[in-house]
Amino acid sequence: MATVAGGWLGEYHFDHEPREPCGFEATFSAVGLDGMFHGTILDEGPLGEAVVHHARQVGDEVIFTKVYRLKKRSLVPVRYEGKLLNEGKLLRGKWAIFDGKRGSMSATTTGWWEARRTWQELEVGFVEEETEARSESRELVTTG
Repeated sequence: MATVAGGWLGEYHFDHEPREPCGFEATFSAVGLDGMFHGTILDEGPLGEAVVHHARQVGDEVIFTKVYRLKKRSLVPVRYEGKLLNEGKLLRGKWAIFDGKRGSMSATTTGWWEARRTWQELEVGFVEEETEARSESRELVTTG
């Protein structure tokens, strides 16, 4: 089964608003046995870095909340739902901003998003193992 772990490049689009799509780069951790994962997202433009909260993968379905690090009162969390497609090389779904301040849990702004995988968690593990193996072989050569 495909996992969300790894690096992604994508963009999000706005429904019903004449705004240009915004590009982003995302990195997601390995998925735990409970389906939970962590991550960071870097948006192009002034909003910048965000942290991923309440993230879970169940099968091919992915759900998470993006919370911007920029301290602005007007910035509220963004809820993302998506699906892994194309053997785990593509993520696609919908996003929504819910304005709880007005006593309503209805989405005030919505859109869709898509991201393509740039690297997988397995590649990172392989590089770390390879580096460890080289380090151990150097130790054997220099200590003998």
